[in-house]
Amino acid sequence: MDFFDDEEDESFVSPEELAVWLSEFIAQTSDAEVMYRNHFCNMIANRVYAEFGHEGMCELMIAMDKKAGWISDIIIESSDLDEIMFKKYGVYDHNIVSKARKTEAVQEMNSKIWRLRRKYAKAIVEELMTTQAEETQNPTDSDNGGSSEE
Repeated sequence: MDFFDDEEDESFVSPEELAVWLSEFIAQTSDAEVMYRNHFCNMIANRVYAEFGHEGMCELMIAMDKKAGWISDIIIESSDLDEIMFKKYGVYDHNIVSKARKTEAVQEMNSKIWRLRRKYAKAIVEELMTTQAEETQNPTDSDNGGSSEE
């Protein structure tokens, strides 16, 4: 007996129902992949931190920058927030970084940084090209391996 022999059966799945099921399946699969990726990345970061501390996290960040073609920088550290919170209010909050991420001030800072990114990318390229052009026009002894012997 073939699977599709019962096409007249009322329990047969319509194309619309199949499309809904398929879209739900794909969404759940996508969610599972995102959950796996998030868990895996957190596991790696936690392992690096547990074994090597802040220095290890810096090395991980440098490796990520190289692999992804980024230039990352630490914009604000928990120690900055801790110091200000303690000096002004006399308290310490272990969850200050996760709370800070949800503030309007951090959102505003990120927005401004993203806008400035393009402006400074142009300035960086111009500076590099100007420096390169000047070095081409005025070669020095350091360009020849630092040797002045002839």
